[in-house]
Amino acid sequence: MDEFLGQFALQFAKSIPLFILIAAGFALSRWGRFPKSASDGLAKFAFSIALPALLFRLLSQQFKSQNSADPMLLVAFFGACLIVFSIGHVFAEKALKIGPVGASVFGTACVFSNNGLLGLPLAMVMLGDQYIPSVAAVLSLNAMVLWTLATFSAELSQRTGALSLSAFAHTARIVFKNPLILSIFAGAIWNLTRIELPYAVDEPLRLLGNAATPLSLVVVGMGLAEYGIGKGLRTGAIVSFGKLAVQPLVVFLLTRLIGLGPVESTAVVFLGSLPCGVNVYLMAKQFRVIEAEIANAMVITTLVSALTVPLIVTALKHVF
Repeated sequence: MDEFLGQFALQFAKSIPLFILIAAGFALSRWGRFPKSASDGLAKFAFSIALPALLFRLLSQQFKSQNSADPMLLVAFFGACLIVFSIGHVFAEKALKIGPVGASVFGTACVFSNNGLLGLPLAMVMLGDQYIPSVAAVLSLNAMVLWTLATFSAELSQRTGALSLSAFAHTARIVFKNPLILSIFAGAIWNLTRIELPYAVDEPLRLLGNAATPLSLVVVGMGLAEYGIGKGLRTGAIVSFGKLAVQPLVVFLLTRLIGLGPVESTAVVFLGSLPCGVNVYLMAKQFRVIEAEIANAMVITTLVSALTVPLIVTALKHVF
């Protein structure tokens, strides 16, 4: 027990500076008179420039370390997402009496993590570079798979659409315009050439990548300042439990069932333990359902994850 507590204290200490940056972003936006345009500009730079530079540089040179991700990790992660989404959808309709469209958004909130702006920086600090290929494998498909699942479910619930090739193609076009996705595929393709990046290219990418972690975390805090805890707190708390407790547990059980290695298992359980992503709130606004509840869940899961993520990482290191 003493060893476990010692490792938890170490992981918690690693995470505290990161969550302080989130708090700083919140304070700057709420009390520092930073206009929303400044927050939007920082978010665009972090998402479109700094994080893609970091991902491309790491993945393009993977041939040096020979680290590669087992593709079965996608089965474990997205299989768990489908299971938890279905449980959340049924629970929201039957127990909470939420309409079918709202239930689709509720289920999505239980599985859609803040993997880009929060997950990638946390993974680098708390896990290390050897886990990045596994994290990137999930990132490359996360938005397309989960957004498509939620959109089709909501549209079918409204009886305004059906599963169609054109709907999937539209979602794919949106996803593959995402700078993070483009940088992942570009880095993977460059890695296949086994060519080392020239210094004149590598060094600017390194400098931009160094800015990715602090910028991303400040941006997360600024985004949270837009939302508050108000009505729908009970439902938001239930969503938070599903996101921070149920999803990582189901992901872990599937990794054991499939027999994934320790690196891939740790990476996908870690990603499953992260707080709700802003995409779910955008979806709630799009369909005009449970908006306050999802905003509450975003704030609650981000605050609580300051404790739960280090706890889960510590537990995973003991298991593996």
